[in-house]
Amino acid sequence: MRELKDFLASIGAVYEPGGMRMNLNDRRFAVGADVAAHIRDRGRMVYAGKLLGRTRGEFIPSAGLLRELGRMQGPNKVWVDERVGWLFACGRDVFGESITKSEGELEEGACFLVMMGDDCLGYGRVETRGGKMLLKNLFDLGDFLRRERGLEE
Repeated sequence: MRELKDFLASIGAVYEPGGMRMNLNDRRFAVGADVAAHIRDRGRMVYAGKLLGRTRGEFIPSAGLLRELGRMQGPNKVWVDERVGWLFACGRDVFGESITKSEGELEEGACFLVMMGDDCLGYGRVETRGGKMLLKNLFDLGDFLRRERGLEE
């Protein structure tokens, strides 16, 4: 679960998932005591409790975790309009001038949740290219759709 803690620290979030934490293959779950009491054999399990995300070299948060973090006070956040939000969900980066509001210091290397209204679309890291600031897309909710489409082809 070190990867989860590293991810939360990178966006400035203080979050403690309730219950027991469980690793199943590359997925990370928070399992309530009521469910944990019935677990006998983890060998055949594929899902348990609330999905926090998965680890593939680095932690990739679940949509549910992003939704929870987006509702919390404290994490670094930037807000974008609908047009930029759509482009971000399609895998594009966010240029500094497209950010309408922010919470947290927009400094190089810092990670931010990307918000459109009350919805969290994903997260990115602040970088500078050609003297201009941008938020490099590290993960967005459109990733799920792009992966699904890739499986069909």
